[in-house]
Amino acid sequence: MGCEEFEAQLATTSFTSIFISDNKAQRHELSRAAIPRKITSNGHGQLDGAVVAIKANIALKGLATSAGSKLLSERPAGENATVIEAIINAGAMPVGHANMTELAFSGLGLNPHFGTAENALDTSLVPGGSSSGCASAIASGLCDLAIGSDTSGSTRVPAAFQGICGYRPTMGRYAMEGVVPLAPSLDVLGPMARNVEGIIALDCAMRGTLPERVNATPFTQKFILPVFSHPVLDEDISNAFEDTVNLLEQHGIDIERRPFPAFDKTLALFAEFGPLVGHEAYEQITQLVALEDKLIDPQIKKRLRDFTPVSADTLQHIMTTRAKLCQLVQETLSGNLMLMPTVACRPPNLAEVQESSATFQRKNADVLKLTMLTAFLNAPSLAIPMKPADPGLSYSVCGAYGTDDEVLQAGLHLEHLLN
Repeated sequence: MGCEEFEAQLATTSFTSIFISDNKAQRHELSRAAIPRKITSNGHGQLDGAVVAIKANIALKGLATSAGSKLLSERPAGENATVIEAIINAGAMPVGHANMTELAFSGLGLNPHFGTAENALDTSLVPGGSSSGCASAIASGLCDLAIGSDTSGSTRVPAAFQGICGYRPTMGRYAMEGVVPLAPSLDVLGPMARNVEGIIALDCAMRGTLPERVNATPFTQKFILPVFSHPVLDEDISNAFEDTVNLLEQHGIDIERRPFPAFDKTLALFAEFGPLVGHEAYEQITQLVALEDKLIDPQIKKRLRDFTPVSADTLQHIMTTRAKLCQLVQETLSGNLMLMPTVACRPPNLAEVQESSATFQRKNADVLKLTMLTAFLNAPSLAIPMKPADPGLSYSVCGAYGTDDEVLQAGLHLEHLLN
């Protein structure tokens, strides 16, 4: 897709809340620079001409990095975020700031200030968040790729809800300069695409590396399917996932069901102290905005105020325990990868969560309960649709921290098998 095609589709689409701001000046500059390359067929990089939506918490030169908040929408960025420069060097065109949950603090994707980005599969459902507009831009056909961010599931949940792929890497894989923080111990950027091949291409561009050849040797990777100590999945999610597992086993994929103690221990830690994201988000957001300001989304305000501040000693205990649990993941997987549903439930009805604060808070917890675990455990996680046209039916390939390349290549292999 080129710049002209994007603008034509943007002018005619019925989805009017996907973008917050238009990167028109920079986009046209990049488009003009691409003309000689098209004439000579001399490509600029692995993403030459790719149209990429950028989450509104990532700096684009000349546009305010609003993070979906009216309170941050006045000051234009002087420079692109580091990762934006990397994808421009690979030939991509960042076309504008995609809509998002205000300050990235919800998995549902609602935004009362800029409108809620439409779920391209079913507009009666929430789009998923917080990278809502990024998923909508791809699923609606407006963009080829997108860069979101993922603190507790913010690339993977909207990907699952809109039938595309989303990736959360090991922390540190991508440069974070120029990104509005939510919870620095958990924040990562995340590529989003229609398929795993697109994820891999964007991953390479974001790191400033060239795509590696797919290993042609027979695939022998074993997958662990974690068994929870109590039911966590809605019935239709569970049934669809079991069907996917059965198909993979028929294709010769080795899958072993096994208890996963790091999950149970993480849930126990959350039950005792609350999730880490809440403690860090409260500190970060209150440095950016005043919670009493009337312009803050009331649902985001309520989530923040529900977190009781913890002592420095308690926070240190959480971080120390987290490091031990990340090590436990490595020991449990023992060189293998993990397979699990991306989300535990279908996307909620948009009107229901808009009308009831209690429903909003309950459904938000439901949609994040799996992705929050892998985020806390720094487990690279790739969400892939089981049925791209069926909202919420998505599985994830995950690994211990640092196994990003293995996770991405395994995801590519499984996607090819199932397609």
